[in-house]
Amino acid sequence: MSDDMERVGIDPMAGVDPQACLYGGDAGEDTEAWKARRWQNLTASWASALLGQCQYHRRDAADWGMSERAALLRKFRERQELTVNTAMAWGSRCEPRILADAGHIIGVPMVRVNHMYESLAYPRMGATIDGWCLPDPMWEVQAHPEFLDGRDERDTGWLGPLRKEVYRLGQEYGPGLVEVKMKRQRAIFKPKGGERDPKMLFERGPEAHHETWGIPYQHAYQVQMQLAVLGSRRAGPQWSMLVTNIGGMDLRAWVCMRDHDFCDYLGEQVSQFWEEFDGVRDDIHP
Repeated sequence: MSDDMERVGIDPMAGVDPQACLYGGDAGEDTEAWKARRWQNLTASWASALLGQCQYHRRDAADWGMSERAALLRKFRERQELTVNTAMAWGSRCEPRILADAGHIIGVPMVRVNHMYESLAYPRMGATIDGWCLPDPMWEVQAHPEFLDGRDERDTGWLGPLRKEVYRLGQEYGPGLVEVKMKRQRAIFKPKGGERDPKMLFERGPEAHHETWGIPYQHAYQVQMQLAVLGSRRAGPQWSMLVTNIGGMDLRAWVCMRDHDFCDYLGEQVSQFWEEFDGVRDDIHP
């Protein structure tokens, strides 16, 4: 097994590009310090809100009667998290179990971490990751597709191709990131009096999400920002796996590659946000 794969989960700088980021601590060990430090950087969980693509933030902005950017600036100035609902709280509690189940079913080692990083390439950009995927082709572990028994082919057909792709990526690029989500249903956002947003559907297979690197729309930007923080064009994680449990029984997973140009774009957007926050350009204090 490669040295990086052996040390990931133990050494927080294993698997990352040390020229691209600094280790900022373990969120699981000191939650309050982690929360305080998060406001010093715009972290990956805010990426969709930064780009105007977060349904939760959009709801908060509408409730306040503000534009999405003005609402985001207000949240940072007042240190306000996203409004947490029951589904979000349960999702956080279930993340370790979902990651463990995904590793067992897909047949690929995964390790859970709560490590926070700060970018050196993109000032004041940060990310906290859920875990690492460690598919060393020399040490393949057994898949357990029987846990998907009783589902139709559309609900199980992704497993073989995804497993093959993950081990190929491990051989070519080394460890990948893991982002974990729990969802109540396939389409989770329906505005008052409106229809479900088709972009929010968790469809089967990467072909359903080709416009967002093969992963569901609403988490695509978070995953890319994580890759932007921890890696570069030449080193660090070059791919990520999104794992989700829908409705407590429907496990799905997707993989995506680091989009170097988009990572640079994210860096530009983060820089613009902080310039607005500090009143340097286009100040829009709420």
